[in-house]
Order: sequence, then structure tokens, then C-alpha cells
Amino acid sequence: MSALAYLRPDEWELPLFLHVLGALCLIGALVLTTTLLVSAWRSGSAATLRLGVRSLLFGVVPAWIVLRGSAEWVASKEGYSDLDKPPAWIDIGYVAGDLGLLLLLASGVCGWLALRRGNDGAAATTAKVAAVLLVILLAANLVALWAMATKPA
Repeated sequence: MSALAYLRPDEWELPLFLHVLGALCLIGALVLTTTLLVSAWRSGSAATLRLGVRSLLFGVVPAWIVLRGSAEWVASKEGYSDLDKPPAWIDIGYVAGDLGLLLLLASGVCGWLALRRGNDGAAATTAKVAAVLLVILLAANLVALWAMATKPA
């Protein structure tokens, strides 16, 4: 077992705690939102679709902001932002975060369009697209979680 965690200064505890909290809240909110959007797409329920879009707006987006902001805070505290070539696990996290913003925006627009269209076939298709984008985002964040936990070379 590595003793790196024991050598971390006390002033790094809050940003690291917020980063881990944001990551776990993001994973949970993504699972909830994806489940709701898949359910709305299959059943055609406008109420479930509305709840899925709201959970995207009020759950996934704030968790992503906390995750990303605290990641930058941790990187600056640990000196990783000054490196020319950061470790691979940090690159994986940045890719998941940057890709996450694009997928969040696209799925939010698709969810909003599905709400605006009502109960027709096009609404089900845009809800399906939003759900698929969130599944991709969930997979990317699970890979990033694995990379942060195992720190591959």
C-alpha cells in the first residue's frame, strides 16, 4: 500500500474532498437522469421526461461544475497545472471533463427539444438521443473514476 495519501498537506483536504464528492454526485445524477430519460423514451411519459430534464439541470450540471472546479483547484495545489506533461490519469480526467461539457450541452438541448415537441415520435427520438449521450458521458466518467482510483502509468 502506498503512503502518498498520508503525505498530503492539510490545505489540500477540502479541494480533494469536493472533487471526490462532485465525482460521486455526478455519477449518481447521471445514473438517475439516464434511467429517467430511457423510461420516458420507452413509455412516452411527459412527466418522466420533464423529471429527467430537471434532474439533468439540477443534478448533473451542478455536480459537473463542482467536479471540474475542484479538479482545477486540486491540480493547482498539487502543482500539476505547471507540468508540461501531466500523468496519464490526469489527462483521462481532463478528456472526460471536456467531453462531458459537450455531451451535457447536447443532451440538455435534446431534452429541452423533447419537452417542447410534446408526445409525438420526434420527442421520443430526441429523448432517446439525450439518453444515449448521457450513457456515453456516464461511461467516460466511470473510466475517469477508474483512472483516478488506480492511477495507471
